[in-house]
Amino acid sequence: MELGWIDYSKEDRKKVLSVIDLLSEEDTLDELGIAPIRDGFANLFFPGTSTIQTRAKYFLIVPYALYCLSLTGETNPGIFLRRLDQLEHECGQKLADLGEDGAIGRLSISRGTWVKRPPSQIYWAGLRSYGIFTAGNMSIREYSHAVCKLNFEKHNLNRFGNQGHDETVDQDDQKAGREGSLSFWNLPNYPRDTRWVQDLTLNLSKEEAEFLKNQIEINHPHSLLAFILEHKLINLPASFMDLAELVHLLPIPLQESYYLAQAFSKFIYGAKIRYNLMLTEYKGRWANELWEEYALRMEEYAGLDLEAIFLKLNVANPSLRFFLRNLKANMLSRNITALDELIRNREICLKGMSRARLNRAGQFDHNNWFGGHHLHYRFGDAKIIIDDIFSGLEEKTC
Repeated sequence: MELGWIDYSKEDRKKVLSVIDLLSEEDTLDELGIAPIRDGFANLFFPGTSTIQTRAKYFLIVPYALYCLSLTGETNPGIFLRRLDQLEHECGQKLADLGEDGAIGRLSISRGTWVKRPPSQIYWAGLRSYGIFTAGNMSIREYSHAVCKLNFEKHNLNRFGNQGHDETVDQDDQKAGREGSLSFWNLPNYPRDTRWVQDLTLNLSKEEAEFLKNQIEINHPHSLLAFILEHKLINLPASFMDLAELVHLLPIPLQESYYLAQAFSKFIYGAKIRYNLMLTEYKGRWANELWEEYALRMEEYAGLDLEAIFLKLNVANPSLRFFLRNLKANMLSRNITALDELIRNREICLKGMSRARLNRAGQFDHNNWFGGHHLHYRFGDAKIIIDDIFSGLEEKTC
């Protein structure tokens, strides 16, 4: 995604950049190959989340759909998966008709199509991470095969009945066949028929919110996400960097991780500015202004403890470690020529000569910006999940 804007003052530019910090795709664009650190901190702070999740309710919608389909008796995995896609599409249509904010596929549905990545794919890793799906590291396809095999066995039990077998044993086997699908899931109570689709919204019920909160706290007790939920930190700041005002509330290990992540965000921001300066052949006005500000504190930003970050996140990639160590050394020595050459070589190493943008420097609009600004480690995405859970917890039960 390429972003451009027109500003009329330095203050206007700062306002725009602050918005872009919240909305930019720095969690998906990775021009310099720092994803192992970006994602490492994001998984440490906000496990189970991703940048394409939209609302917390999908952590329940997906297993509701999968479990209900398992009760249909389907024995063909291909048909099972097609029915899953149809049911997800039906849910998407229902939510789109309601005008629900964060409904996956809303734009596609308005065009008469459906998404390439349905909610089941987007939320599957989170369902495993939170212990909602309880059968280990199965993929959805593997799950469909397992469910269909159980249904096939149940079908055979019903077909052959009690021929020559002990009645009590057969009853136990049939019960096991009926309950086999449920053993895949840890779910709150909900209607086991189509009523849950008819009454579907993206708001969590109180029971659902309590369930999801408990699952996160149980499965990731040392995460920032669990701490926020457990201690009911409802009024969170707008950005990850602003969380510094709450750091004193955190346990010491989380404080240490936060400061390392914050320091890395400030550090790598300098490389992003240089990257955009080079793309404009050093003519980009905003990139030059940002660099002037950054250069005043460059040695401070480069004073971070990279080795502590490598150790905490188990960063073993030798080329990434080489790049970051040399980036730090060039910043500390203020060797800007070597700094730019390092960044250029890094992009070529990652993308190859033909795809590297820096080999086409000067061909890009000076108003465009590549690679995002400060890292937020999925804070904005997690904040939506957190807000949904807190809203659900406030719901009154009838």
